[in-house]
Amino acid sequence: MARPNADSAPLPRSLRLVWEWSLALSALALLTTWAKIHAGSLEGLWNPLVDPAFCDLMEFPPVFRSLHTAQFFAWVGHSRFSYPPLGAVLYAVLYGSGHPVALYLGTAAAWLTTCLWAVRRKLLAMKIGRITATFFPLTLVLVSFPIMGMLHQGNIELALWIFTALGAWAYLQGSDDTAALLWGLAAAVKLYPIILLILLLPRRRWRALALGIATFVASSLLSLYWIGPTIGVAYRGLRESIFGYQGGRILQWTMHEILPNHSVFSFAKLAMMTSGLPVAKLMRPYYLAGMGIMGLAFFARLWKMPALNQLLAITVFMLAFPPISYYYTLVNLYAPFLALLFLALRAEQTAVKISGLQTTLLLFVPLFAPFTLFTFPRVFLFGGLIHAVLLVALFLCALQYPFAEPTKDSAV
Repeated sequence: MARPNADSAPLPRSLRLVWEWSLALSALALLTTWAKIHAGSLEGLWNPLVDPAFCDLMEFPPVFRSLHTAQFFAWVGHSRFSYPPLGAVLYAVLYGSGHPVALYLGTAAAWLTTCLWAVRRKLLAMKIGRITATFFPLTLVLVSFPIMGMLHQGNIELALWIFTALGAWAYLQGSDDTAALLWGLAAAVKLYPIILLILLLPRRRWRALALGIATFVASSLLSLYWIGPTIGVAYRGLRESIFGYQGGRILQWTMHEILPNHSVFSFAKLAMMTSGLPVAKLMRPYYLAGMGIMGLAFFARLWKMPALNQLLAITVFMLAFPPISYYYTLVNLYAPFLALLFLALRAEQTAVKISGLQTTLLLFVPLFAPFTLFTFPRVFLFGGLIHAVLLVALFLCALQYPFAEPTKDSAV
């Protein structure tokens, strides 16, 4: 029998609030930006979406003319390739197609269409009507600033998002080998997803952990061999360019760094700069403190918590801890966000109240909103710093509230 067009079941209150506030913040961002520009304020003029379209994607064609030679790792004009080995392979595939923008947008369209179709299908299966099941996920994508910004920049984070999201789905389904393989590939594109592999420790999936590490190492070595001219030359060249890029960005304190960068390192850097101390001396204590806090939280608290808590906490840490972590990396939050969304639906259908779930879901809303909405330099408000605080709050929610599957026995 055909499903009627009208909704057969409403969204839970928590999801309606997510939907309403997402649309409201998007509209408010447009209004405040217009007001700032109309008033002649520079606060409204700095926006990554006014950068040239696909500037990240199209930065390196001159560099790639020297691929397979030692010159590939040198500065070409104002550009120097600074991604891990598999990232270079992906860029080469895009440029080798002859139509890198079309291939990038086609891949993004296929990925987003698949995700929207899968979410809609899941919502229909959970008795949500066609209208809501279609427009709820579609509008959330359309007002997503991280997705919009990533596509506008043409950033390779798209590939990372695909790998990490599919890995998260496999992990929550219990397919640990598949998750490990995907996360290993993601780490070979950009290093920071390697931390996702610790999610396999509480399950004692040693084979999967070894597979993830082996995938990272093997794909990196094969990519280095392909980049050339030798593995050694490629390794040293990329290492110097990657850490040189990060080192330069870490020392900067400009609007470009404090607005789109949601790393908690910004607070430590601010403290060092206001006290007149050199920021470079902060790096080792910062890394040691961060890993110590993560280790304590993981082994003392998260170890025995539900898998969704572990995924959420590690994903948030993965995004908030690196000293350089720009707004488009927040697309990686959509995997735990969707898992929490469907958990809220199952809780509603079984009449179970899960403490902290609504609060946690609502924290995602400002994170997916434009950081320009929270930027008022005259009163020392910056979007990146606000987002860093929100990420810390999300991390604490993952530590505080167990997001376990609802059961009939737990119904109130």
